[in-house]
Formats: sequence, structure tokens, C-alpha cells
Amino acid sequence: MSSGRPISEDGRSLAVDILTRSRLDILSRISKDDAPSSSFFALLNQTRRRFFNGYLDSLKEAVATGDSTDLLGNETFQSYSQGRDGYSLREVLKVPASVKKALGSIINEMVANKEIDAHAALGAKAALDEILDQAGTIRAESFMQTRDEVIKFYNSYQEEIDRFPSNLAATLDLRTLMRSAVKRCTELLDVGRCAFFTRDLVTDELRLMASNFDHERIFDNAPVKLDESVMTELVKGRKPVIVEGYRRSAPLVTSIMKNMKTKLLLLVPLMVRDRNVGLIMMDNVERPRMFTPVVANLAMRFGDKVAAAMENARLHGSEQQKIKETMALLEVSRLVTTTLDIDTLLARLAQITADVCEVSKCSVYVYVDDAGRFYPAATHGTFTNNEWETGMSEGILPVDMTDEDTEAVMERHEVTITDPEVSPFIPSDRIEETGCRALVLVPIYSRDRVLGLMVLLHHKDRDELEGEDLNLVAAIAAQAAVALENTSLYEDLEMSYFSTVKALARAIEVKDPYTYGHSERVTEYALAIARRLGASDPEIQNIKYAAALHDIGKIGIARKILDKPGALSEEEFVHVKTHPQLGDSIIEPVAFLKAPRSIIMHHHERYDGKGYPDGLAGEEIPLGARILAVADSFEAMMSDRPYRKALQVEEAVKELEVNAGTQFDPIVVRAFIEVLKEGDFQRHSSGDRRETAPRQA
Repeated sequence: MSSGRPISEDGRSLAVDILTRSRLDILSRISKDDAPSSSFFALLNQTRRRFFNGYLDSLKEAVATGDSTDLLGNETFQSYSQGRDGYSLREVLKVPASVKKALGSIINEMVANKEIDAHAALGAKAALDEILDQAGTIRAESFMQTRDEVIKFYNSYQEEIDRFPSNLAATLDLRTLMRSAVKRCTELLDVGRCAFFTRDLVTDELRLMASNFDHERIFDNAPVKLDESVMTELVKGRKPVIVEGYRRSAPLVTSIMKNMKTKLLLLVPLMVRDRNVGLIMMDNVERPRMFTPVVANLAMRFGDKVAAAMENARLHGSEQQKIKETMALLEVSRLVTTTLDIDTLLARLAQITADVCEVSKCSVYVYVDDAGRFYPAATHGTFTNNEWETGMSEGILPVDMTDEDTEAVMERHEVTITDPEVSPFIPSDRIEETGCRALVLVPIYSRDRVLGLMVLLHHKDRDELEGEDLNLVAAIAAQAAVALENTSLYEDLEMSYFSTVKALARAIEVKDPYTYGHSERVTEYALAIARRLGASDPEIQNIKYAAALHDIGKIGIARKILDKPGALSEEEFVHVKTHPQLGDSIIEPVAFLKAPRSIIMHHHERYDGKGYPDGLAGEEIPLGARILAVADSFEAMMSDRPYRKALQVEEAVKELEVNAGTQFDPIVVRAFIEVLKEGDFQRHSSGDRRETAPRQA
């Protein structure tokens, strides 16, 4: 590109000579203030000189050759970059203007000192001015074009920002929302790094929710604090804050910027109905001057949209949590009123608590007054190599806890949060593996008496736990106390009923001295068989009650028939066979004996279907009744009767084996024989009441 009017060769030559010989003088006359006031140009004097040295080289080349294409092309690029990075037009035009001013000053001085001819000087100045004027014009035109493009560009981003909430309408999980917001922020605002923080309204501490950089290295997963002056601008001023350079007046922000290796931050408040709930932190190392007022306002608009979406997510999460908590408490209440199996109940309470309170583990301990210890009763949430959990079967003494925790739990009956490092409820070498950062101890108490303790392994720090977290688990613990009280009362009532009914069974043995102790021995045999067959705890409990009461119906059988030494008549045998139904009618009013009734009713059924009262066969007969049939028959064979003497162990076992598959269930017989071989049963002679050592089968 050549100049618009002819320039003399003398003028061109002089201009080139001045640009060569007077280079240092020219650079010295370009003031630091003449360079754009930003970190891009004004880092160091050497950087500024290098930039203008290159500029003067390009100018010299354009004057010497008469072709300014490269220089003006570079001007176009510079103005484009500076237009995007937010410089003002005045700053953009400073470069050619300051060079033109410095050269004019030198030429005038050289003319005044008669170092150069005035006419030649005029030609040199004309050559330089024309190119620099073109540079200024190109810079201005290109800058304005770029700014128009940028404005159009940001207007389109504004439309995207306005659509942003609708795009996230279905995103109601706060952390998912934050991750999406980070992605959209970098796209819409063209920033390099971006982080979203929530703010504690009381302490002003910021907690990082999401970012697109290695925030752990910079913030160490700890709460972030900003200088009070910066927070005041953000919270009270409710406007973006641009922090440029390392401010002595803002040491906390300066420390963050140094860790991030940046010299420019844009902080944007997240506002919800004039309430600050957090902030966005942004920077762009490659384009440090991009945070213009236009970009800051755009970021503020974006922040408002994100804050509204955050509030929706928070309200939704709060509502869902309350629903979850309410449903949990209803389920706990239902369990307490319908479940009397305390092991099942406490296991379910531990599971509900762990799920609703979102803890890695919840354990329930029962306090035994006599031992003065907490014993583990139920747990939910396990870890690999969890022998330490089962190793606590010996119990935990209250004195094993800290004095503060012991006082809170045992005396004040208050929920307390303790450091896992000093708690006996988790080994110190497993704390890191479990991710436990705080232990919540919740006493289970009733009428000023401690019944147990709920222990929650929390992944939150002590200061992160909110009152709602503790209130919920305290409410569940209160229900657990009711359950333990109910179970205790029920067990007392149950034993009272059982003792009464058992007394009736004793009355039979008074009528029939030959059967004294018979029920106890049958119970012992039956329970051993049930355990060998892997019966459940409820099944074992039912067999225990049925075995103790299986002959209670004989209270309605005439004594002369029970004591008859010879064979019974057909009419007498029919009368004896009614004792299962009589026993069933006697225990029918007792609610807790409902399950054992079928065992008592059918313990005289035969495996081949020839028994009584209903002629059931095989597995039609309840398992408990099949077990009781073997235990009852064996004990009867091992005892003296009016009509015969007791058999030897070998003879009784032989009888069981011979009748397996007809009278008895063969599987039950085999299990009992195995028990006899391994057992330690005492055989009582009903005649002389002496205890003799068992003879092995």
C-alpha cells in the first residue's frame, strides 16, 4: 500500500535515517503514560520498549520501501484484539499518536539545532505523518468494526442468557445445576476459568460448589474468605467487582489471585430477592482486559439467572427433604406400633436414619444397666475389613467417651457432635477410609433413663451440620425409645402370660407324676433340633412356647386314664386324642401364643398321615409340630410310664430310626440323632428323680 501524495526521496531517506540513528531518543520520548494503561502493555519498561521497538522497525520498513501493507495489517490485527479485549478508542489510538508526537518533537529539535535542512525535514515529517495517520485511521475503523461485532456478539449471548433458566428448568439438583452453570458461563461469557460459590449468610464464608479448574490445589477444599471491603461491594453494593493487580488493601483476594497465577478477577454476586447467596469467580489469563463494563453487566445478568435457578433447586431440595423426613418419621411410627421384634425394628431404624440423614453409617447401641455398657444392636452401612464393627460385641463403657460426650449423653440426654479421632465408636486407623469427619451421638432415653445410643458417621464437618439434621435424628431416637419401652413392657407382659400358662402345664405334671419335668426336657430337645435345621429366631421362639405347653390339654383328661397301667380302651384313647384341641382352646385367648397353636394342635400328626387330630401328612404338618413329635416321643421313651419302664438311649434311637418316614419326618430324625451324638443332655429318671450321665447314641 503506497501513500496518497508523492513524497520526496530526500524526505523518505531522512525519515529512515532518523528512525535508525535516533531510535533511543524516540523511545525515551514515548512516555509510559502514552501506552494503553493495562497489564498487557505496562508490565515492565523492557516489555514496553520491546513493543515500540518492533513498531518503529515496521514503520521504518514501510517508509523505506513505500509499502505500508505489513504495518497497516498489523494495525488492523492490534485494533481487533484490543477491541475484543475492551480497550477504549482513545487507548487504541495512543500507539500511532505517541510515535507521531515523539518523531515530530525530534525533527523540530533537529531543525532548531540546524542538524537537518528545514525542507528535508518537512519531507521526512510528511512521509512519517502520512503513514502514521493511515495507521490511526485503520486502527479507528477496524476498532469500531470490531466493537460493533463484539456488541452484536454479546447481544446474541444475552439472548442465550435469557434462555438459560428454561434450559435448566428440569435441573433441580443443586450440584448438577452448578456444574451446568460453569459450562454455560465459560461458553456464554468466553472466560477462561470459572467457579461458583455459595455463601454462609452468617459467617460470610464461601463454599465452592463447582469449577472448571483444579480448585483443590487453590482452595484446599476449605471455606473461602474474601476481604471485608470486597464482600461489602458484592453483598451490599450488589454489583460486580473487578480486582486488577495485587491490592495491599485486599490480602485475602490477593492470596487467591497469586495461587491462581492471575492478575485480574471478575467477582459477580448471586442475588435472590436482594439477598446474596453466593458469587461467581472468573478470570482469563490469555485476555486479561476482556472484563469491560459490558462483559461485567452481562455476567451480572447471567448471575441473576443462575441465582434464580439455584433458589428453585434449593427450595425443591428442601421440600423433597422435608417430604422424605416426614415419610421416614411416619414409617418409624408405623414400625414402632406394629413391630415387636426389637432386632428387626432397630435394624430398620438404622437403615432409615442412614438414608434420610445421608450418612455413611448409622449404628444403634442398647445400654444394659447391669453391665453399664453400650452393646451394638443394629447397624446400616458397612466397610471393607469391618472386623472392628463386630469386635465391639464386648460393649462400650460411657467412660470410654470424652467427658463432654459422656455428660451430654448420660446426664443431659442431648445430641452431641464429637471428633472421630477421640471416639471409641470408630478406630482411628479407619477414619480416613470411612470418610468420617464428624460423629453424631444421639441418646435414646425415656423418663431420664438412657436406653441406648444412635451413632452416625457423618461426611460433613462439625460446623456444616445444621439444626435440621440433628432434630430429625433426635425425633427418630425418641421413637426408638418408645420401641424399646414397648418391647420391654411387652416382654414383661408376655412372660407374665407365659408363666401363668406354664403354671397350668405344671398342674398336669402334678396330676401325672410320671411326666414331671417332661415339658422342660422336650423343650430342650426340640430347640436343639430346630437350631440344627437352621430355623429362624421367631420359629425357635414359637417351638419353645409350643414345647413347654404341648400337653396342657391333658388337664382336661381324667386322671384315671392318664395313670392307667394297662392298655387304653378305644373309648379312652378317643378321649386322650382330644388333648391337642383342648390345649388349643386353653391358649386361644393369649394373643402372643397365636403362632405356637398350630404346633400344639398337630404335634401328634404322623408323617404318613395316620396321626391325629386332622390326619395331616408330610410337609402338610407344620415343621415345628414335626420337630415336637420327635422330641416328645424320644423323651417319652426315655421316661418311666405306668405301663412300661424307660428305654435305653440306643433302644429309643432305634425306635426313631425304624419309624422315620412313617411316624416321623426322616430329616428331623436325622438332625436329632446328630444332636444326640454331639449334645450334652441330662436324662432325669421320673421314678427316683436322680440325674444320670447320658449314654451316647
